[in-house]
Amino acid sequence: MEKAGTRTRDITYFSPKNGCPVCVHSQAARKYADRLEEATTVTRYEANQTWEPSALFHISHVDIRKEYFQIQWTSDFVIRYQDGSFGVREIIRKAALANRATCERLELSRRYWTFRGCENWKVVIVEGGEPFAT
Repeated sequence: MEKAGTRTRDITYFSPKNGCPVCVHSQAARKYADRLEEATTVTRYEANQTWEPSALFHISHVDIRKEYFQIQWTSDFVIRYQDGSFGVREIIRKAALANRATCERLELSRRYWTFRGCENWKVVIVEGGEPFAT
């Protein structure tokens, strides 16, 4: 999860599963995308999905900084499954979990996607450049 428009070193590759180029912002996201390409239950996925700003008005502000509700955010991956459901994955470095601001942003993401009807929201923790789980 990051602010929309954040300057990053983009990694663009062709996704056979999506049938188009996909752009991610880290090597860890690229490695995770490889897992999504191989997963038989995944039909497609979107990287760096921009949030709908109006949805933030409906989310609880408790224990999340007020200014976070005025920022345009993106989520790392929105995944579509064969059964018609969808999931969201936020990629985060293990060391960043000790940072309160990171935890607030992750909680904001969880609340946002719960409001949007997602029942499969997870954090993918990265240590040493390798994602821990799918």
